[in-house]
Amino acid sequence: MKERIKRFGRAVQFMSSGLVERVAVPMKDKIPRGNRKLNEREAEVTARMNARKAKLIGRVAALNVVSLLAIYMLIGLAYYFGDGFRCRTKINGVSCKGKSVEEVNSELCGKIEYKGIEIKDLNGSDLFVNAEDIGFKVDYTDAINEVVSKQNAFAWGKYAIKGMEVSIDPAISYDKDSLDQIIACWDIFAPDESQDVTIVKTEEGYEIQNTLLSRPEKDNIVNAVGDATSKMAGEIDLSTEEYADCYSPATLTPEQQEVVDLCTKLQKIYNCGITYQFGSKTIPLKGEVADGFILTCDQLAIEDYDNPGMGRYIAGNIEVTADEGGTVRNIQGFAVSESGDPLISEARLYDFFYQMAKDTNTADLLRRYQNGEDVEIMVRKDRTGITQIFDTNAEYEKLKQSFMEGTFDQEEVRDLTDKKKVDFFNAKSELKGTYIELDISNQHLYYYKDGKVYIDTEIVSGTMVGGHGTPAGLFHVYDKQRNKVLKGEDYACPVKYWMRLTDTGVGIHDAWWQPAFGGDIYKEDGSHGCINCPPYIAEELYEVVSEKTPVIVYYR
Repeated sequence: MKERIKRFGRAVQFMSSGLVERVAVPMKDKIPRGNRKLNEREAEVTARMNARKAKLIGRVAALNVVSLLAIYMLIGLAYYFGDGFRCRTKINGVSCKGKSVEEVNSELCGKIEYKGIEIKDLNGSDLFVNAEDIGFKVDYTDAINEVVSKQNAFAWGKYAIKGMEVSIDPAISYDKDSLDQIIACWDIFAPDESQDVTIVKTEEGYEIQNTLLSRPEKDNIVNAVGDATSKMAGEIDLSTEEYADCYSPATLTPEQQEVVDLCTKLQKIYNCGITYQFGSKTIPLKGEVADGFILTCDQLAIEDYDNPGMGRYIAGNIEVTADEGGTVRNIQGFAVSESGDPLISEARLYDFFYQMAKDTNTADLLRRYQNGEDVEIMVRKDRTGITQIFDTNAEYEKLKQSFMEGTFDQEEVRDLTDKKKVDFFNAKSELKGTYIELDISNQHLYYYKDGKVYIDTEIVSGTMVGGHGTPAGLFHVYDKQRNKVLKGEDYACPVKYWMRLTDTGVGIHDAWWQPAFGGDIYKEDGSHGCINCPPYIAEELYEVVSEKTPVIVYYR
């Protein structure tokens, strides 16, 4: 090849010299001869024109020579770069300048830090396969040679200016027999007789943990792991749908099938869709609450709740009692009926509501607030003396029915504190240390200022006869008047100090006509709903209380 380039160069030189000679000879022949009378000026012009032509021809010849030399140089450099990397070539970030294919391959392979692959079984078992144990190797030689072969030798100038960066993938190999042996020793392939179907509790509820439910297919697992290894994957989860062919269904015995069915029923209870709204709290039964309704055999022996559900259990869509002999079986520690249904304790259903109701006593909640606790206070909005925030028995029966009808897994929100019937509020943010407390059952009024009792007096509230009881709930003083006449269907009564609480005419005022205060006067001889105070107390309260002051009224 080099010899051919030399011969090409000599030919260029020969052609260049010959061209100059051929151009020079005819220039002399072009001198005008016909007219001997040309004066010297015309001869001079003609000479200059000929000189310019000769100069132009010389330049063209020189340009041809330079072009031929450039072609010669281009061919020479193309030959020089033809068998190697173009200048400024990078592969996967590795500079190839002055390096052989073997050197670039070695450097690229050195950048690979593949340790192996973590395999996760369908049932949670893990196995790590070390890359060295299966002869894992990478090689870029073929990919690098392909890059070299596709380079344009005549474009070396472009590469010199812009450079070339290429990204390639290596050829990956491993010993499949070694991988097969490692996976074959995995404990998921233990003999069937050494395994059993087991219910386990997880953060998501109940599930079966045993390979008997799905038999692993070794060859498919080896192929799946091999493919993942060829992509240098760090982990593979065989529990995903992508690897469904790595397992085949197993045939269960009747006993094993019963355990699987029980697990399904337990999970359905665990996923109960009923949610209770209790004041500002949202209480979903799903999870640990519903799980607490399920009985285990050791809990069955100590079932002694003193409530309507004591000794009663829900099994599927029927109710069974403790004195029905032969109805309770033990499946993996769970108390189940003859038909395999888990037992739900009715006593625990009732206790769920009982514990909530127990914490709704308004007087107790106020005392806790006054002792520094951050509590939510609930008050039943009623004027007949009912204090129950919700009907415990009715809610218990409703929930029991949902379990027996099998509708408990449907999404539903049940409000235990309907705002039409119950006032609930955060004591710290609402009362702020300054408020009026009206204990109707004890016929007492307390005015708190900055957390301390400022006024303490007995009262007479609305009579419990004829529906004139003082309404309970959270109110605010929103109207103060002096010397007001209170009017009703059968009365007109002047008072000196009036503090309105409701838009139906209930308020706090002086009662100069009352001979006494406190005790049981209110039950049969109380007001039409207002709070009667001794005149001097009404005056004092009127002077210190401001509009918008909270007033909490409750029965015990």
